[in-house]
Amino acid sequence: MGSIAVAVALCASAGPAAAEPAVLLASRWPSVPADRGLSLEDQITEHLTQLGNELCHHLDLLSHDMFQLRVDGFRRRAHVRLGGGNAEMVSVRLDGDIQFEDINARIHTRIDLALHGHAMHLELPTFEMSPAEYRGDRGVELRVPLFEQKF
Repeated sequence: MGSIAVAVALCASAGPAAAEPAVLLASRWPSVPADRGLSLEDQITEHLTQLGNELCHHLDLLSHDMFQLRVDGFRRRAHVRLGGGNAEMVSVRLDGDIQFEDINARIHTRIDLALHGHAMHLELPTFEMSPAEYRGDRGVELRVPLFEQKF
């Protein structure tokens, strides 16, 4: 009967001892906090946008303000400006906003011309560019609207 009492005492004392290391482990190693940062895709987009805009800044400096490009990777937009000059003599500027949708690009373009103090501003219709292929040759298809109707 004495050996049964010793076995019961050992079993009773083994229960709390087994649970104790788990409690100690949980207090020493808390769980990993939930990640509330940007997803990997958004991190890559942010880094590429920053790199693109840094490159565009250098191109702007190298071209003496004749070429500007700004890129927004999150909204899939870009802004391009070409040209320059003096409005009192001759000035030509091409300004465009580009919105990328899937593989197509919608482009809204403006042209500013100035000659001896007389200025002209042209708004071109928004057109689309998409990749095209004809008999194995790659190219670009321009879709210019002749008539546009909005509802």
